[in-house]
Amino acid sequence: MPELTRPPLRPARRWRIRRPLPYWAVATAVALATAALVGHLAAGLADARARWSPGLTVLVAKHAVAPGGAVEAEARQLPAAAVPDDALRSLPSGATAVVALHAGEVLLRDRVGGRSALAAALPPGTRGIAVPNDTALPLRRGDHVDVLATFDADVAGYEPTFPVARDALVLHVGRDAVTIAVRDASAPKVAYALAAGAVTLALSGTSSRR
Repeated sequence: MPELTRPPLRPARRWRIRRPLPYWAVATAVALATAALVGHLAAGLADARARWSPGLTVLVAKHAVAPGGAVEAEARQLPAAAVPDDALRSLPSGATAVVALHAGEVLLRDRVGGRSALAAALPPGTRGIAVPNDTALPLRRGDHVDVLATFDADVAGYEPTFPVARDALVLHVGRDAVTIAVRDASAPKVAYALAAGAVTLALSGTSSRR
């Protein structure tokens, strides 16, 4: 009986999934977009970590200071995001507070000056003038006074005494003179009264400043 022979085995066909070109284009675009997003998020986290991690040394007020007072500072490390651009890195000579400062406040250029304490204490729109302190009026710094000028009756006319400045702020009381802050417009009148007449300070119980 003849032997049966098997037909030769054909190699298995390898099936390949063919993708159209648009598929690969979309897949590549998605991969690139994902990589860009991940990179952006990583950069943002690194930037936030750098901005909010303590690293910049600045000067802060050691104590609360009133306007015109001497400023004492201490160094402190703060995050870069919490440090203004005009923060001081060093104190000017004779540093005084231009405005009231709170303890721990970052010192800024426009809030700390190198002026004298009297100059720093001048309210905006005023000038400091020294008036002879030849009365027994018990003045103190922070008081408000009116400046009265007295001229010779023949020169002054009907009213020889009249105010040349009102509501002037007392800045300093010395043995021989009182330094007061008068409004810009009143400064020439007070100067003329000091040169040509007699000046008297009248204490005011209230202030009309706003």
